[in-house]
Amino acid sequence: MNTHTLRRIALLALLSLSLSACGFALRGSVPATGGSPVLLVAAEPAGAMASAVHDALQSAGMIAATTASAWQLQLGPETLVSRPGSVNSRARAAQHDLELSVEIALTRGETTLLGPVRVASQRSYYEDLSTIAGSSEEVALLQQEMRQELAQQVLRRLRAALTDQGA
Repeated sequence: MNTHTLRRIALLALLSLSLSACGFALRGSVPATGGSPVLLVAAEPAGAMASAVHDALQSAGMIAATTASAWQLQLGPETLVSRPGSVNSRARAAQHDLELSVEIALTRGETTLLGPVRVASQRSYYEDLSTIAGSSEEVALLQQEMRQELAQQVLRRLRAALTDQGA
C-alpha cells in the first residue's frame, strides 16, 4: 500500500474512534439496556402485540427472571379502529385512517406506578381498488409497523416511570 492509502485508513480509524468515544450512535442501532425487571401480563398472551412488547422488553434487558420482586406490566387487548379518511368520485373510501391502541398499567403489589393509560399509533393508507390483494397486504404491514411503534412507546413509558420512581 502506498502512503496515501495508509493515511486515509488512519484518518478513518481516528474519526471512528473519536465518534465512538463521544457516545455517538446511529438512532436505533444500539438498544438501551438495563432497568428494573418487568413481568409481562398480557390480556392476549399469544397475540401479536404481546409478542412485540415482549421482544422489546427482552432486547432492553428488562424481562424478569422471577415474579417475586418484579414490576408487572399489564397489557390490555389491542384495539384497531379503521375510519374512512376520504372518498373517491364513486362514493367509496379512498383513504383509510387506522388507529391501533392498547392500554397499559405498571404495578407491583398494591403500588401502581403507571396507568392505566392508553397508548396509540395512527397511520393512513390509500386503497387501490385494482389490487385488492395488495391493499390487504399493505394493511397487514401497517399493523405490524404500528405494533412495533407501540412496543417502543410502551418501553419508553416504562423507562420514564421507573426512572422517575427511582426503581
